[in-house]
Amino acid sequence: MKQGLFRTFAGLACLAAYSVTQAALVENLTMGNAKALALGNAVTADPPGVDSIHYNPAGLTRLKGRQLNLKVLAASMGFSVEFGGYDETTQAIIDNNGYVDEAAYNTSETSTIGLRIPFTEGITEWPLPVLILPLGGASYNPVGTDVTYATAVYAPMAAGYIRDEDDPARFMGQHMSLAKITYFSPSFAVELTDRLSVGASLGFSWQGVTAQTQIRVPNMALAFGENLTRDLQNQGVCPAPGDPDPYINFCGQDPGGARLGPFTDVTSLEFDAETAVVPNFNVGMLWEVTDWLTWGMVYQFESAADLDGYYRLEYNEEWVNFFDGIYNSGLYSAINTLIAFPTGQADSPHGRGIEYGDAKLEIITPAHFATGVALQLTSRWQLNIDAKWTDWAAWDGLKVEFDQPLDFTKLATLVSPYSELTELTIPRHYESVWNWAFGVEYRYSDRLALRAGYEPRKSSIPNDKQDVLLPLGDAKLYTLGFEWLLQGSQVLEVGMGYMTASAHVPAGGSTNANSSDHFNNFIYNPYAGTEFSSEATAYLLELSYTASF
Repeated sequence: MKQGLFRTFAGLACLAAYSVTQAALVENLTMGNAKALALGNAVTADPPGVDSIHYNPAGLTRLKGRQLNLKVLAASMGFSVEFGGYDETTQAIIDNNGYVDEAAYNTSETSTIGLRIPFTEGITEWPLPVLILPLGGASYNPVGTDVTYATAVYAPMAAGYIRDEDDPARFMGQHMSLAKITYFSPSFAVELTDRLSVGASLGFSWQGVTAQTQIRVPNMALAFGENLTRDLQNQGVCPAPGDPDPYINFCGQDPGGARLGPFTDVTSLEFDAETAVVPNFNVGMLWEVTDWLTWGMVYQFESAADLDGYYRLEYNEEWVNFFDGIYNSGLYSAINTLIAFPTGQADSPHGRGIEYGDAKLEIITPAHFATGVALQLTSRWQLNIDAKWTDWAAWDGLKVEFDQPLDFTKLATLVSPYSELTELTIPRHYESVWNWAFGVEYRYSDRLALRAGYEPRKSSIPNDKQDVLLPLGDAKLYTLGFEWLLQGSQVLEVGMGYMTASAHVPAGGSTNANSSDHFNNFIYNPYAGTEFSSEATAYLLELSYTASF
């Protein structure tokens, strides 16, 4: 009786620790393991079959003989962003200049799935409203040995979306997909004693990324430039059309054409890249401390992927017109001897206003650590509790390297520390934080177990770094599922999950999206001084079938 009370007290004490919960981004959402999902991903001390390769390789020692696992992931995600009004400074700029901002007081919504498919280019719109991924693996424990071997196919990350061409959030992602698929994961686990096991996994993954965004620069500097052009036009001092060699021209090749301003959709940037081999390494430990308490740990090492692909920029007519006017004036030679300056790309060999070439990207999968306990509170009730840490601070920025200086980077280099002539960094500045996960299992009968889980996922994106490229604020994941023992050694598992995440960013509140600092936030700050709120939802269904072979 005393032991039972102690078990219950231990479980309640761990639950009380929820008050220091911290957070996560997208880890484990697309793994496709029904047991892990049903238990809120609290499985470090209760590893889920062959997928122990990912969650805790030491758990493979629980698999005897030869085991085959087949599984299916079905997922649906939706993103919405509501844009509000402005801070006082931005409102004054808009009022004084008569600007029209199509994003303000507008709503962005998408549930269209877009994926980067291996060995293809660009984004592929998924033909169904639900993403479906078949996955699986196998394990082998030779008779009379304490070693288990395994491999599995799984998806640590597979997510993407496509927004409409007139969506107000297109200035921070018209489409984007990040995908990582582990196709070969040789793993082993050793049972050191009857109660202590260790394991390790070496994974080989394909990784790809594709993204396209419209770019605008709602900055006071462009407002000044547009006003200068307007004044020159009004005063009639622009070069006459057809003037073969004006010394200075800030009016554009077509003085009557549209001007380049802070709310002009100046260019479209697209990049696409992949790599076939990304190694990753996991190690784990599992200790059955007593008959009712099991403790587990796993560490997933950071991996870096060097991706090769292409980029494409298509400048709008306002950009081409303005910089082509300077380029064809006598002033351009004087400027270009001092600094690299845009030409407008009017005579580009790829088409008017188009730049195209080779790109390289580095994407980091951050290190991850988890430790947890499985408490057998009674003969029927089990409680799982995990504490997890992911090093998302490694995502300081997404770096894109180009094979030549670009018109956009020539301008950006003058005003932004995140740009060089052949390199552009999209700053992120995420945080490395902790989060908890909780799962409970009720053994209804010898054949049926019922499961439920809860994972509070406070975002690794700080409040002052929130954006609409990856609109994931603080999230909550609620899950249910069951395990059904079929004839022989066959097992059917089902997991269902619902996740919701939200964030509110006041005007000027994020240096990654809507900063009001016009001197230090020139690049990739498309909603300067505009408040916005974001919401993301996900529905997950995962089925798993395990049998001996």
